[in-house]
Amino acid sequence: MKVLIVGAGIAGLAMARALEMNGIANVVVERQKSSPVTGKSIFLLGNAMRAMSDLGLAEEILQIAYPVASQTIMSSTGRILNKVSTREFWDGCGPCVSLLRKELLATLQNSLRISETRFGATVTHTMVRDGKREVMFSDGHTEEFDLVIGADGVNSSLRAEVFKTVSPIGLGLTASRLVTDLSHGLEGWTAMLTRGRSLLAIPLGPDRLYLYADSPTSDFRGGTVAELKNLFSEFGSPLGRVIDAIPPETSLHTDELREVPAGKYLAERLVLIGDAAHATSPSMAQGAGLALEDAVVLARRLKGEPQLGVALELFHLDREKRVSWVRKQCHVRDRMRTSSDLISHLLLSTVGSVLYSRAYRPLLPPL
Repeated sequence: MKVLIVGAGIAGLAMARALEMNGIANVVVERQKSSPVTGKSIFLLGNAMRAMSDLGLAEEILQIAYPVASQTIMSSTGRILNKVSTREFWDGCGPCVSLLRKELLATLQNSLRISETRFGATVTHTMVRDGKREVMFSDGHTEEFDLVIGADGVNSSLRAEVFKTVSPIGLGLTASRLVTDLSHGLEGWTAMLTRGRSLLAIPLGPDRLYLYADSPTSDFRGGTVAELKNLFSEFGSPLGRVIDAIPPETSLHTDELREVPAGKYLAERLVLIGDAAHATSPSMAQGAGLALEDAVVLARRLKGEPQLGVALELFHLDREKRVSWVRKQCHVRDRMRTSSDLISHLLLSTVGSVLYSRAYRPLLPPL
C-alpha cells in the first residue's frame, strides 16, 4: 500500500510513525519548508502519553518533558476554587507532562526511518482514477496513491478541496501563547478565570513557563505584550505577577480559536485525522491527544483489515464516540467560562473535582 500523509505536524508525523510500525510505506508532504511550529507548548494528558507509548516514544518524551502532577483553578483574584491531583487521576493510563511543541515534533520526526518527508509542497487537487487516488501537487507534478490521509490542521487545504461546504467556525475567543524564562514558583497546571477571560500557566521546567491567555476576539487588536498586560491588568497573583513580568520583546503566538464542524470526513481512498477532522477549543487539552490516538487507531485498522473502505469505516466508528465526547465537554466548559463568576465559581468550588472526573473518565480505557 502506498500512502500519502498531508501535513507534518503532530497528527501527520504520528501517522507516519504508526504506519511505519505496521509495515506500511508512506510519504509525508508539508506546505512549510520545515515542520510547522505553530503554537508554543504542548500539554499531554495521560491518554496522550498512552498513545505515545503505543508509538514506542513515551520514554523519549519523558526524558525531555516536565511532569505536571496537579491542576489548580483560581478566581481572577487568586482564590483557589478547585485542585485536582492529575497524577492520581491518570495513574494507570499515563503521566501528564508538558514540553515545547517543537520538541515533540522533533521526537516524532527523528523516529521515522523509511517514511519520505517532502517539505515545501502540498496538494492542490485530488481525484479517484482507475482505483487509485490521483494527487496533483503544488509543484505541478501528479502522483497516484492507494490512500491519502489529511493531517493538515484546522485550516486544512485538503478538507477545503474535498469537503467544499465545510469551514472552521470561529468561537468568539482569541488566544495568545508565549514561553517565559521564569517559572515564578508554579509547580502544576494553574488557571485563573473570570467571565470571558482566562489565564493558564504550565511549567516546562524549573526555569521555564508556558502561558496561555484568551479573551473575546473583539478585545484583541494588535496581539502585543502591552495589549496582553492591559487585558489582564486586574488579575491578581500568581498569574497576574507572571503577566507583569513579561518582557516587551517576548514573542507571542496569537490566533482566533476555531472549531471544525462535526462530520464524517471520509471519501473514497481518503480520510482526515487530527485537527483537520475535529479541531475544538483547547478547553479539554485534547488536540494533540486525539491526533495521536487517531494515528494509532487508523494504522491498526489499515494493518488488520484487507479492504480499505471497510478499514476507514471501522476507523470512523472507533473514533466517533470519543471525539464527540471531547467536543461536547469542550462546549460545556466553554459555556461555563462565559457564565457569571458567581455561577462558575460556585460550580468549581463545590463540584469541580466531580466535573473533572466526569469529563475525563471516558478517556481512561485503552484504545
